[in-house]
Amino acid sequence: MSRLCEIQQAFAEAIVEGKYHAVTAAMATDGLALRSVALYRRLIRNDYTQVLTVTYPALRRLVGQRYFDILARGYLKKYPSTSGDLFPYGRRLPAFLHELQVPRLLVELARLEWACHEVYQAADAPPLPQDQLQAMASVDPSRVTFQFHAATRLLSFPFQVHRVWQALQPEAPSDEVVDLPLPEEETGVVVTRGEGQVQVTPLARLDYLLLEALSRGVDVASVEGMAIESEPEFDFAWFIATVLNLHMISGFSVKET
Repeated sequence: MSRLCEIQQAFAEAIVEGKYHAVTAAMATDGLALRSVALYRRLIRNDYTQVLTVTYPALRRLVGQRYFDILARGYLKKYPSTSGDLFPYGRRLPAFLHELQVPRLLVELARLEWACHEVYQAADAPPLPQDQLQAMASVDPSRVTFQFHAATRLLSFPFQVHRVWQALQPEAPSDEVVDLPLPEEETGVVVTRGEGQVQVTPLARLDYLLLEALSRGVDVASVEGMAIESEPEFDFAWFIATVLNLHMISGFSVKET
C-alpha cells in the first residue's frame, strides 16, 4: 500500500472512529494537526447529522434532538458514507434502528420517511397523454400492464404509522393527538408527489393488494379478476381512474398476441 493511501485510510478512520494519532503523526508533530483533524471531524459529523435531520424530520420531532443526535453519531460509525453524493446516505437508518431493537414505531416511521425522501427526489415524468389513455382503453386488458412512476412507493405496515407521520408534520394542527401504542392493524400506503409536495395516502387492504399486483406487472384483466373475486361489487373503473389521478402510472405496455 502506498504511503498516500495509508494516510488517506488513517484520515478516514480518524474522521469516522476518532483514531487521530496515526494520521496526525504523519501530518505534523506540533500538535496543530491533532486539533485540526478533531475540528474537521466535528464539522463532518455535524454535516451528516444535518443530512439525517433533513431526511427524517418526523423521526427527529418524535424522539427529540438530543436522542436523534446520538442515533446519528452511531449511524455514522456503523454506516460511514462511501460516496460524495449525500442523497443515499440515510438509506440504512431503518435497518440500523432495527438492529438497535428500538420500539417498532421508530423503525416503521423511518421506513416511511425514507420512501418520502426517495419520492421527493425522484425524476419528473409527465402524466399519460389523453390519446394514450384512449388507446389503452381500446386494447384487450389481458394484454395491458402498467409502469409505475419513479415518484411512487407502495409500503405495508403492521399499524397505521402514517397517522403518526401526519401528526408530526409542521402544518399539522397543534391539538392533533395520536394515542400510542398504535393497535396492530396491517395497513398499506402509497407515497406519491403532486405539485412538488409528497403525499402519503392510506389504502384499503384490497386497494393495496391490487396496486401491489399492478406494480409487479400483473395484467389489468387479472387484477380486475382479483378485485371482483374479493368484492363482486368492486368498482374497478373508479379504482383505475383514482390511480391515474394520483399520477402513479408513467406508461403502459401491450403484450403481443
